[in-house]
Amino acid sequence: MSDTTTPLLRVRDLTVNFGSRRHPLSAVAGVSFDIYEGETLGLVGESGCGKSTTGKALMRIVEPTSGTIELEGIELTTQKGKALRNLRTRMQMIFQDPISSLNPRRRAKDIVAEPLDCWKSVEGDERTALVNDLLSKVGIDPIVYGNRYARQFSGGQCQRISIARSLAMRPKLLICDEMVSALDVSIQAQILNLLEDLKAEYGLTLLFIAHDLAVVKNVSDRVAVMYLGKICEIGPPDTLYDSPEHPYTQFLLGAALEADPDSPLHGEVLVGEPPSPMNPPSGCRFRTRCPFATEKCAAEEPLLIELAPGHKVACHYPLSLSRK
Repeated sequence: MSDTTTPLLRVRDLTVNFGSRRHPLSAVAGVSFDIYEGETLGLVGESGCGKSTTGKALMRIVEPTSGTIELEGIELTTQKGKALRNLRTRMQMIFQDPISSLNPRRRAKDIVAEPLDCWKSVEGDERTALVNDLLSKVGIDPIVYGNRYARQFSGGQCQRISIARSLAMRPKLLICDEMVSALDVSIQAQILNLLEDLKAEYGLTLLFIAHDLAVVKNVSDRVAVMYLGKICEIGPPDTLYDSPEHPYTQFLLGAALEADPDSPLHGEVLVGEPPSPMNPPSGCRFRTRCPFATEKCAAEEPLLIELAPGHKVACHYPLSLSRK
C-alpha cells in the first residue's frame, strides 16, 4: 500500500433501505470503513447480508438512504449530473455474472471501447491500439477474438473482457462483486492471478466482494465480515482467520470447506436462518443465532472497537475474553 494515512475511499454510516418508509427493508445499516490506496479490502458474509448492495451503493447504482461516501476527499452522495459522471470514471465495477453483464450483440473490441467512445477520450489509431492492448493484457487475442460477439465467449473469457472494459478509463478504485463465483475453480485461479498482475501494473485499489473465505484471504490486505447489513469484524486476514473475535466470524470459518478433516476450523456449525432485514433484532443483529448472547446484547448495539492494531470487532463479548 502506498498511503496508509489518507484513505482513497472513506465510507461513513452508509445506509441503504428498500421499500416504503413505514416498512423499510434494511439492506445496509450504518456501514463504515476506509480503503487505502493500493489496498485490497475483502468483504465477506452470507448471501443476503448486503455486501453486493454496499458495492452498488458506492457506485450510486443503488442510491444510499443516508451516510457519506468520499473518493479522494470528494463527497459522492451529493454529486449529480455531469459531476457524478466525471467521478464515476475513477471507479469501476465488475459484476458477478460475466455473461449477462456484456451485450451479446456487441463485439469484444467494441465492448472494451465503449467507455472511450462515450467520453471521446481517444479516437482513430490510438483508440484501436488502446483496445488491442487492453484485450491482450487480459489474455484475449485482439486479432483472433476482437471481432467475435460476446455470446460466442465462455464465462471466463467474458469476465476477462469485463476486466478490460473496466480498465479503459484508468480508474483508481475497482469494485469486484463476486467476480469469480460463477466460474470453475481452475478459471477462478487464472482470473485472480490476472487481477493481481493488473492491480500492480495499473496501481489499482480493490474492494473484493465474495463469499468464498479462502479466495478472500488470498487476495486481501484486510477483510471485513458483514452480517445482516452491518460490519461485525474487520482486520488483517491472517489475524481474522487464525483468531476471530466475533462469534459469527468463527462460525463462518467453521462452515468453510477445508481439505484437512482434522482442521481446527471444523467446529460448531451455525444453525438457523438470518432474521428478516425488514424486522432486524434489537441490539446486536447476530444475537438470535449467537450462543453467547445475553440481555445486554438485546438492549445495546455493539460498536466496532479496536482490540489490536487494525483489528476491530462489534461484539460485547469478544472471543478472546472467553479464551483466557
